[in-house]
Amino acid sequence: MNDFDRRTLLTATGAGLTAFLAGCQSSGPAQSDPTETTETTSTTTSTAEPTETTTVSTTADPAELERRAKGFVGLLDDGSYETAHERFGPKAARQLGPDQLKQVWSRLEEQNGAFLSLSNFETGEQGGYDVVTAIANFERGQRKVVLAFGEDGITGFRVRQTAANWSSPSYADESAFTEQSVSLDAPGDCSLGATLTVPKEVQEAPGVVLVHGQGPSDRDGSVGPNKPYKDLAWGLASRGVSVLRYDKRTQACDVDLAEITIDEAVTDDALTAVERLRETPTVASDDVVVVGHSIGATLAPRIAARDGDLAGIVMLAALARSAPRAIRDQNLYLARLDGTVTNPEQQQLDRANRTAERIRSLDVPDDEVIYLGGDEYWRTLREYDATATAKRLDVPQLFLQGERDYQVTVEDDLARWKRALGDRSNVTFQRYPKLNHFFMPGSGKPGNEEYFQQNHVAEAVVSDVASFAERVTDDSAE
Repeated sequence: MNDFDRRTLLTATGAGLTAFLAGCQSSGPAQSDPTETTETTSTTTSTAEPTETTTVSTTADPAELERRAKGFVGLLDDGSYETAHERFGPKAARQLGPDQLKQVWSRLEEQNGAFLSLSNFETGEQGGYDVVTAIANFERGQRKVVLAFGEDGITGFRVRQTAANWSSPSYADESAFTEQSVSLDAPGDCSLGATLTVPKEVQEAPGVVLVHGQGPSDRDGSVGPNKPYKDLAWGLASRGVSVLRYDKRTQACDVDLAEITIDEAVTDDALTAVERLRETPTVASDDVVVVGHSIGATLAPRIAARDGDLAGIVMLAALARSAPRAIRDQNLYLARLDGTVTNPEQQQLDRANRTAERIRSLDVPDDEVIYLGGDEYWRTLREYDATATAKRLDVPQLFLQGERDYQVTVEDDLARWKRALGDRSNVTFQRYPKLNHFFMPGSGKPGNEEYFQQNHVAEAVVSDVASFAERVTDDSAE
């Protein structure tokens, strides 16, 4: 339990709060995983420190400590900051108020996406206090949460960075390619950081542009310790394919999410990336393939239609259902995952259903952001007919789908694509029994927590994408 000691039981107001918030933020260049930074603690104030005469009764039951930790974090996630604050002991309550709790939690969700769950609990005793350490899993990252409990309630609350040590997948040969940092122009004064990965000693190579999934994302698609887009880039470059990946505009730029459209969030920057890749000496202008993931896959036909000269498109886990339907289905799946739906899970499900209904009915005021965007985002996404757009294309299309994906599914999404395009000779469908939404292998019922276990995109997926890129670019040259 060396993450937490009596000298740092609570990061408090003033300079201490600054240190606390610094620990919740990413630092360094945009391509870095925001969970790799180290928390600043030099200005942390000492509070709630027990003295030799302090008598503290401890809770020996780890299950009870886990329950209390989940309850506190659940209140933060629900926006019940006053109620969460009431769980503090008197001294801690004086030093960290409800408004500061709101500031901290809002910053966490702004940078890491929606909160998903607590996992990896450790419990112990330090300095006469019961201490719980857990991993808070968000949509795009993790944080370590440390809570200390005394007889009067919570005496310490701390959020720390987690180690996120990505390692090269076994199928990547780092001697076979080079990488260079480039940038893409975006509207206003913003530019998107990008990485160009090019095979060594080749005269000509197929080119691939990777297009992100839903929400803000860096160029690597970082989720906890995993970097699926970097896996793909290194694996493809090891097989002779040039790859351009870039930071998403909603990650890299100061954008008004209440006004942004799907084209401003995804399509326009993907087209800019395609043009930038065509400037690479080894990539012919008609040898570029767009590889989209999740919403990036759904919009790949739109990108192809707008560009008009792509060699092909690859759709990794392409959503075909409406966004409101997917939100309802995903939350229902998670609520039922362990076979029971608890009261907090039902409350979360009810909130998700209300959010989905507001998106469906476009009940979003002009200046409000709901889930991932405002009324313009959801309106333009609803107006886009992905399957109809794909049917109008004459370029080769490859659909890849993990059978353990509960976010985009074989039954609800891939089946729709097959009904629309299954009779086309230049459209291919490939399924992978053991792969999840990020095309990483696993077993059993999939859930959010497995995204935060170190893993890599399956080699079979890299091989299939490389083979497709080589085939369609060879065909376009004939």
